[in-house]
Amino acid sequence: DKMNRRSICWTSLGLVVLMLVALLVPPSRAAGELSGIKVCLDPGHGGTDPGAVNGELWESVINLDVSYALMGLLVDEGADVVMTRTDDSYLTNRDRYTFCNEQQATILVSVHTNSIDNDYWDGSMGLYVHEDDKALAKAIHEVMYPMLREALPDDYPYDFADWGLVRFNSGVMLKSDMPAAMMEPLFMSNAYEAPLLEASIAEGECPDLSCRRGQIVQALHQGIRHYFDTLGRMHIGAIEMWEGNKGPSTFVYTRVTILAEHQTPVSGAVVSLETTQPKGPVVSQTGRTGADGTVTFQLRAKTTGLYTATVTDVSLSGWEWDASGVTEAEYTL
Repeated sequence: DKMNRRSICWTSLGLVVLMLVALLVPPSRAAGELSGIKVCLDPGHGGTDPGAVNGELWESVINLDVSYALMGLLVDEGADVVMTRTDDSYLTNRDRYTFCNEQQATILVSVHTNSIDNDYWDGSMGLYVHEDDKALAKAIHEVMYPMLREALPDDYPYDFADWGLVRFNSGVMLKSDMPAAMMEPLFMSNAYEAPLLEASIAEGECPDLSCRRGQIVQALHQGIRHYFDTLGRMHIGAIEMWEGNKGPSTFVYTRVTILAEHQTPVSGAVVSLETTQPKGPVVSQTGRTGADGTVTFQLRAKTTGLYTATVTDVSLSGWEWDASGVTEAEYTL
């Protein structure tokens, strides 16, 4: 029956993914252009929450089918990919962002398929919550939208609209520790799109990704690559030191600000700091920048004198640290 077919198709998808890799990915990519990057894919809906339903089309099934094939392309380029769900099961928003956070993913991409109560609306949309989410949604959308529009034939009878970027307080993205975006590639409620979406990748009906689901896979894949291709260099914008008291103890604080080339804050960067104390050993600490691009370290002061803080490394997948600027600050207690 229909449910048994759905279960069988996911168990056989591994073979399909291998076929996709052989057919679609040039040998030059085998070196792993996405090496060191961890992507958390979130196939929207599932289980008792099918999402949008249009006849025999279930959004939850389309989302999972697309996500599995997308995982195959990303893995072939060296990315480490995890998925919030790998079958037709129900997950809460908390389940989803907690999983991605625990996996310490570099980015989170929630895969959806749009729908509305008419059969002529169509087009692509990207959703975000935070500013670093917006950068991810924008990078994927500006590749995904034109790819899906251009894949339609010239006699397509509707308007494939650019719905742009929309700020949306999604429960999945709101509490994610990494840049997150929810992508709505097209409308499954559209009268032209619906029959095109019937071909299943998992069931071997689209081995070359030429079907509409496959086109979504390729568009998301290229959009994710575009995000990492456009990430620039980051540098230390400022290092500030000061003292403060907590009860009877005195602490020396060091705040490091990490900025991108256009002076925008970089979140999620891991900063390594070494602090030389007046009469003690060098203390090494690491911390991760927040949405404002800053991370603050604290060190219990055991004596007065000169404290010197030196940033020894700043790392973030897909970014390059420019260490030619300021890397050190001093504070006399």
